[in-house]
Amino acid sequence: MYTGLLKAPEEGICHLFYYCCMKDGAFKDSELDIISDKMVSIDIHKKLNFRDEMQKYKSYKDQITDEEGYLKYLISIIKPTHTLALYSWCLELCTGDNTISFEEEQLLSRIARLLNIGETEQALLQRLMIQRSAVLKDKEF
Repeated sequence: MYTGLLKAPEEGICHLFYYCCMKDGAFKDSELDIISDKMVSIDIHKKLNFRDEMQKYKSYKDQITDEEGYLKYLISIIKPTHTLALYSWCLELCTGDNTISFEEEQLLSRIARLLNIGETEQALLQRLMIQRSAVLKDKEF
């Protein structure tokens, strides 16, 4: 089982990001690039080996039967103080392929609820991420 396997906040963040990327059933190289970029930008890459963490994640991912419990576990390890930032990064990972599946919507809703982020904030962040993606794609504001 996964409980007790992760101890440091960095591990919790990494595994939450992996979970977000895998929610739609596929893990694309572009999503791995986004995770790597996030980890480097907050200096976590020095504390973790991404390949080892991916292997650890793969070793238990099929045993996750209670998504709510798993997310609570990860968030308890992370102990976030900047919940909107954490949520927005999860949102960015789920929208990395420019679509949000029903499963990803449900995941994001659960994460937001566990982080005490209201529906108004969720909607605003989602619109922001969609517009940022459009700006990057179209190269115009």
